[in-house]
Amino acid sequence: MKTIDKLKKNVEDSYGFKIKKWKIIKYVKNSSVVIKVTTKEDKKYALKSLYIAPERQHFIAISEKMLADKGVSLALPISTINGDLLMQFNRFPYVLYEWVEGKSSQLKHQKDLESIIDAMARFHHASQGLYYPTGITIYEHHNWKTEYKDRIHTMERWLVDHKSLKNKNEEIIHQYIHFFIRMATKALKALENSNYDQYVKRPPNDKTLVHGDLHHSNVINDNPLKVLIDFEDIRYDLPSKDLLRIYSMFTKKHSFNNQSFTSMMNTYERVHPLSADDKELVYIDLLFPHIFERMLRKKKYIGMNAKELEHRIKQEKRKASYIDRHYFLKNRYKDGRENSA
Repeated sequence: MKTIDKLKKNVEDSYGFKIKKWKIIKYVKNSSVVIKVTTKEDKKYALKSLYIAPERQHFIAISEKMLADKGVSLALPISTINGDLLMQFNRFPYVLYEWVEGKSSQLKHQKDLESIIDAMARFHHASQGLYYPTGITIYEHHNWKTEYKDRIHTMERWLVDHKSLKNKNEEIIHQYIHFFIRMATKALKALENSNYDQYVKRPPNDKTLVHGDLHHSNVINDNPLKVLIDFEDIRYDLPSKDLLRIYSMFTKKHSFNNQSFTSMMNTYERVHPLSADDKELVYIDLLFPHIFERMLRKKKYIGMNAKELEHRIKQEKRKASYIDRHYFLKNRYKDGRENSA
């Protein structure tokens, strides 16, 4: 029996239905697979595997299940006939999800951004106070201080490795990189003077889950709801991680302006208000040039034309400059030290 036939039989035995149609939607060798499964009763599901450790996949699925129980609109993981949220095949875990019909969200207008931010904030708000069953490994982001230092090193290393500029894109990066290193250094110093160490010590149920890859293609329009999908990077972290991702996608096609940024933050906090300490950390993280640094580390700039690259970098610079002026220069830490010190 072929591997694919064995997988089909495993699915049928695990979930108690017969398969009518089987269509591979996505396959990346040694990375992920997504299969559309249609049963004899014409029910549709998405079968997924990330080829990751079972404990990580279990954390993802149980998080999705608990979020759905708290009213978050997402693709629900389906339990096997034995009550498990995943099945094993060839050493890897697979999860069966509800099939979500609808089109991906758009980011054509400010209202599109605000609609996604509203759904994001509702998910974040619902994620607080979750209690995981005994034995579930809980995943959190690694230490920001270490991450910031590593990311600053990436930018400094790029300068060393590109003393001789070979093309227009490298010239554009060189024009802006010193600004971003300066903002990154300021953000690191602010982080070291913040209450971040106290945040790290808080239990997970007093923190927020983040999606980790929340862009508009992972938000499905199912009127009147927005359904979140693809939680493969879910973890406990501060909301800035999802805010950074979606806002960078918005400014791919739009120019940064104060109104769009403040509207995003106001929309978010109407649903999920942040404490003073958490807000301070969120703005520190929004100041740090994550998007710019990722362009260098992942070499994303190589595949861009010069116009596209300069547009994206300019928007990141405008965002950082705005946050620096309107948050860090106007606020002081509780002990009196300036955020911009």
